Amino acid sequence: MKMKSVIVTILALLLASASAFAPLPFGVTQSSNTVCFAKHVKKKATKWAAHKRPKKSRPSDIHRKPIVYELHSMEKPPEYTITDAPAEIPPKPRKVASVSSE
Repeated sequence: MKMKSVIVTILALLLASASAFAPLPFGVTQSSNTVCFAKHVKKKATKWAAHKRPKKSRPSDIHRKPIVYELHSMEKPPEYTITDAPAEIPPKPRKVASVSSE
């Protein structure tokens, strides 16, 4: 008697778990209690990081002018000077023979 109730219980559990994977008949819809759509879209990483930055509240920060750099303060090295002379090809560096000390 006890063995029969165990087998019936196991059979009932198997039927219940198998019915979860069985397809529904055509035209029958199943209502779900889970929410499928988000209420608010989350910001992506860059937009979220920009949102967290401190806001410019002072007038000196809001109306700040760009820094103007003097072009005469930068001196170019001589290898960047353009001339009419033909180009000089620099010699290839020589390989230094390695001496093994024994």
